[in-house]
Amino acid sequence: MQARFLQISDFHLDSKFLGFQDVDKISQRKRELEETFKKVIQFANSIKEELDFILFAGDLFEGDYFSPNTIKSLIIYGIESLKPLPVYIVAGNHDILEDSSPYLIYDWPENSHIFGAEFEKVKVNDSLYIWGVSVSPENVSKNLLKDLSVDNKDVLNIALMHGAEIGNGTEESIFGDSLPFSSDDIKRSGVDYIALGHYHNCRQVPKNSENVLGYYSGSPESLSFKELGEKFILKVKVKKGENPEVDEISFQKRYYREIEVDCSGIISSDEIKEIVKNSSDADAVVAITLKGDVDPDIRIDLEDIEDYIKQGNIFFAFNLKNNIRSVYSQELIESSLLGKNFIKILQDRQVSKEVIDIATKVGLDAIFTKEIRGWNEV
Repeated sequence: MQARFLQISDFHLDSKFLGFQDVDKISQRKRELEETFKKVIQFANSIKEELDFILFAGDLFEGDYFSPNTIKSLIIYGIESLKPLPVYIVAGNHDILEDSSPYLIYDWPENSHIFGAEFEKVKVNDSLYIWGVSVSPENVSKNLLKDLSVDNKDVLNIALMHGAEIGNGTEESIFGDSLPFSSDDIKRSGVDYIALGHYHNCRQVPKNSENVLGYYSGSPESLSFKELGEKFILKVKVKKGENPEVDEISFQKRYYREIEVDCSGIISSDEIKEIVKNSSDADAVVAITLKGDVDPDIRIDLEDIEDYIKQGNIFFAFNLKNNIRSVYSQELIESSLLGKNFIKILQDRQVSKEVIDIATKVGLDAIFTKEIRGWNEV
């Protein structure tokens, strides 16, 4: 008793690629995302005989920005090309199942099944069932999984949804609410595997557990500067009573990196430019963070650094975050009545050393330089 399938989620076709400043680069990334989708469909067709079905776990497209051409000529055409292989789809919080949804107003291929806003059971064969639910405006914040209970545990039961595993603060804060659930909810449901979308990194569910209950496949392409590393679709084999066999398959076109530049002791923007140039990668999307403590008299021209990176085509795209902070000597502080009084007020407060340290640096910047460096780090 087994199931073999591809698990795919969070393509976000027609994404606006927020954070990109260059309109041409945004257009190029949209085209690259479409090409990755086509490659996934081509791959699925090439191994069609090895699969029982395909699962799309939500956020296939951007519901607020989708174009009819993307739905008809890319997604629907691609799914139709997979016939007779069944394709099961749930809507996520970005391609949410509402009255105007393309899932409801377009004609989808006969080999596709789109789940509604309540858990529905679909029979694949006598020993295999899929339980799926789409995100809707009415259920997005509800824990639907806690009420799911499979009616026959002797067969293979697979769940499909676009949900947020709770208890993982960082992911929850980044991606927000969507059919929240806990690992205990999965266990109580009786399903043998849960295929999940919503979080964009590929990982097992629950995290760091020997008993694997399911997987987030993650997004096949990075979609923001926070999404670093390699991205995948999953080829999954599930057997009753065993941990799933999962192959991570990447069709990723462009990698996202993070670079931290330690500016401690620098005396000019030219030094920063040289450090950045040494990390040159014309194909990469890079989040650059300037950090370190510098003399308050040193001025870092961020616009000049950005222009240098653009003109030199050092990276495909980038954003630049300034976390530099000024270091003030005791002698300089003592030279200012306002500076001395400010420090005394802080020291009289009953707050943590960390808070005092941050407030000191921010306050002294305001007093001595009339600008606050690294304010967005506070």
